[in-house]
Amino acid sequence: MSDLARSQKWLPYTALFLAGAVFTLAVFLGWMRFGGEIFLTLIESGLAYCF
Repeated sequence: MSDLARSQKWLPYTALFLAGAVFTLAVFLGWMRFGGEIFLTLIESGLAYCF
């Protein structure tokens, strides 16, 4: 098996991993920016203590 075929075998897994990492980073940054507002909204609706 050539090196090119071997490297292309891992391409979908690498792309999936990178997409997951970008998504996780976006969620983390969103929580850092809007976490207080999210928590206050949950308190107002009574759902904060379910988590």
